[in-house]
Amino acid sequence: MGLFNRKTLPMGYQPSEAEIVDAAQKLNAGSRHAADDLVAHSGDYRQQTAMRILGACVDDMPEES
Repeated sequence: MGLFNRKTLPMGYQPSEAEIVDAAQKLNAGSRHAADDLVAHSGDYRQQTAMRILGACVDDMPEES
């Protein structure tokens, strides 16, 4: 019987790369509201979305000479 073997599909929204980059740029500028809103709307993908935003923040930082 498959009563206890059922796996639920993740529910939520996976933001596009453009949304991730936009939130990362705003976070680098000092405003976390766009990133917070995007993560809040992501549902089960919250952690993945947060890591994508943080990764984009690091990629967007200017290089020091």
